[in-house]
Amino acid sequence: MRQAAFAERSRTAMKPIWKFRILALLVVVFVGGLSITNLVANFLQPDPSPLPSRDSKAPSAQLVSSAKLVSTIAPFRTDLKADYAIALAGQTLRSESSTQTPDNDTAQDAVKSALKSGPHDSRMWLVLALLQARKNLGAPLVAESLKMSYLTGPNRAELIPVRLDSVTVSNALNDGDLNELARSDVRAILTQYPDQRRALISDYVRGSAIGKKFLEESSRMLDPAFADSLRNAK
Repeated sequence: MRQAAFAERSRTAMKPIWKFRILALLVVVFVGGLSITNLVANFLQPDPSPLPSRDSKAPSAQLVSSAKLVSTIAPFRTDLKADYAIALAGQTLRSESSTQTPDNDTAQDAVKSALKSGPHDSRMWLVLALLQARKNLGAPLVAESLKMSYLTGPNRAELIPVRLDSVTVSNALNDGDLNELARSDVRAILTQYPDQRRALISDYVRGSAIGKKFLEESSRMLDPAFADSLRNAK
């Protein structure tokens, strides 16, 4: 009788221990799985695509396919999702072959998926704005996405040329908040990045009426001589 009671107490005491061991084993397997997928993704990861711009080339289909593969292998990696979204958007925006160009909505879906994981990534908001502008240049969502790009990355030098090109070519600058945010990019070029002044001239040449006015007014505050030179740009 005593032996039966002792055995029963032993079994009862062992249950929590086994539960803990099983839980610990599951944690080890999960962490190990994440580590393995991360290593595989790092091994297969292609070089990231540059941001789509007027001067950039469309990434190859192989690069886009590789970026998609590694983002699928390691879906928890926000950087890999962003790399794939940028590559796909670059192919959509810069490809010269209409038969091989991904659908704009498909590219937007990839960017939005990356934003769900990393809403702080100013590059993604800018790429989303570029895709939205390609589909409908006058859409209000373009200005909203551009504002988010400024708010999440106000001092990112690599974004300045693409952002200014995007805001000055349309009428998005009718938005007062965006107008003020974009003015900071002009200020940064005139005071910190003089090598990018040529980009301002190019933006002026192809800009909309409101874009030209914006660039003249913003430049005149800091460099009146440069603002005057814009009018002679061709």
